Amino acid sequence: MNKLRTHESQRQLRHLLMEWDPIGVAGASEAADEYDCMISPLMHQLHDGAKERAIRRWIVGEVEGHFGTHSDPRREAQLAADVVKWWAVRSKEP
Repeated sequence: MNKLRTHESQRQLRHLLMEWDPIGVAGASEAADEYDCMISPLMHQLHDGAKERAIRRWIVGEVEGHFGTHSDPRREAQLAADVVKWWAVRSKEP
């Protein structure tokens, strides 16, 4: 049961990341896993109680360091807010 829940959480988080799409690949089916490298670290941070500000800083670091592009403060702040909000709901689901 826990494994299924984890997979569903990962699927939902992947969806949020593809909507965010800072490098513009969401329309390409071959890039469906482009942001999967962010899923596990985000899940661990959320599970450990990371706050929105820390999540935002981490996302900015990924955009600039890993993906090699400029961050957009509003875009990254919105993703952090969306992820924290999603987690607040998801973590209470049975």
